[in-house]
Amino acid sequence: MAPQNVASPAFVLHFPDAVRVAGETIQGRVELDVASAQDEGIENLSVNLKGSIVTTIIETNFDGSDTKYERVIELIDIRKSLWERGTAFPDPGSHMLVLPFKFKLPRSLPPSFHLSVLHHKALISYTLEVVGSRPGLFRKDRMIRKVFPVLPAASPEQILAKKSLKKGWEGDWRTTFVERKMRPGIWGDYSHVRAEVKIPDLESFPRATALPLDLSFETRTKPMTRTAAPVDKHNKPLFPAPPTLSSDVKLFFEREASIYAEPKIGTAIDSFETHCGFGDPESSSVKSTINEAEWIPDPERKDYGVWKRSVRFETSVTLPFAPTFSTETIECKYFLNFAVSFPGIGNDLELHVPIHLDPAHACPSFAMNYADVPPEGPPPAAS
Repeated sequence: MAPQNVASPAFVLHFPDAVRVAGETIQGRVELDVASAQDEGIENLSVNLKGSIVTTIIETNFDGSDTKYERVIELIDIRKSLWERGTAFPDPGSHMLVLPFKFKLPRSLPPSFHLSVLHHKALISYTLEVVGSRPGLFRKDRMIRKVFPVLPAASPEQILAKKSLKKGWEGDWRTTFVERKMRPGIWGDYSHVRAEVKIPDLESFPRATALPLDLSFETRTKPMTRTAAPVDKHNKPLFPAPPTLSSDVKLFFEREASIYAEPKIGTAIDSFETHCGFGDPESSSVKSTINEAEWIPDPERKDYGVWKRSVRFETSVTLPFAPTFSTETIECKYFLNFAVSFPGIGNDLELHVPIHLDPAHACPSFAMNYADVPPEGPPPAAS
């Protein structure tokens, strides 16, 4: 009979909450009350290590019905017998047997992962199952099921990059920028806006580690006759004024996953708040520098020119998500997305920065924090 998720007082699983690293040996124990096991009719006890990738795409048909496409890839499926009735007994005066177990995780395991967007789902999960078998008609097996997170092991180079970031980055920086012409209405000359972000010049970044970033904006008004300051007669900033508050800047971490559930292929995109200070008027974690406005004269027209204004924001962002990975049925990519809205129609400025996340812990690791890895459910979505 197939095991059912029915708890039993006859046995208890001891397996501490911790992030496990691919390649390490995991250990735990089961405490069995032999007397209770006999009362419940448990004939044998086993522990199973399982891991799988499940991808699902649901397609809506013309008649409104849904067709479900699903692909399952087994990563691990190992069973170990711990006890059979009549083969082991507790010490005199005790009903308890302590049954230790251990498993060696394969080095090639992908990270734990959970995504659910509209008609696309993807799950990489790892579980321990302790099953008390109860043969007989209408008798459900007893089972304890525990899900635990797994991450790939970091290479020495990745560990070194993490140490460099933690000490304070002293290397080169990489710049990504976007430039746009815009105007507040449908007529008139164009103004100019440039946004750029600087991050450490690394090919990839360790997950769950503070990543410093430097974001700056520069705006130039449309050509105009010189004024005393970049404000109009009502003392309002001339278009387009750069954002001077970090709360005016929105920063989201975007996840893009290609999902394969033969014969269907789909792409799912979701985004999450970064909690690094941008978009939060109460935050003090972003350092801002507002430069004085500068008049740039037009070399060809006397008394004409533009006002240049610029602002710089400095902060750091921590990304506690699964490392970037690719499997037979899931390919996951990440981006940092910055957005600022300027007055007028279609004047939103967006800057997309690809981010490749690395594992951050070697194998084995003895000081990992369970909170560093997303839970089995999805992280909170951005509002």
